[in-house]
Amino acid sequence: MMTNEAFLKFKDSENKIIIPYLKKVFPSLKSAYCLYHMIEQLEDVYTYLVNSKDVIFIEVSRLNNSINHTDILSIKDYAIMKKGKQYHRYMKEIIALSNSEIIK
Repeated sequence: MMTNEAFLKFKDSENKIIIPYLKKVFPSLKSAYCLYHMIEQLEDVYTYLVNSKDVIFIEVSRLNNSINHTDILSIKDYAIMKKGKQYHRYMKEIIALSNSEIIK
């Protein structure tokens, strides 16, 4: 479970670095929902569901906050990649939630 301090740090990074980057990649950005976050030695790795239809994989450098996105998949291709009936139910829940998460 994420501590309050870790959550605040994540939200700060998301608001200052990740969302502005996603707005460049997706000019019509309406929603962005973090599906996955992994802390590595020199970077943070994220997977975001964008506009309830695309999944983007990004890496944020811990040295200079530069961002590299490694791939963009449709939500269908992402679900197929992850496989399993349970995962498909999870993806339906994520899509419903992301539809309510509006980026201003």
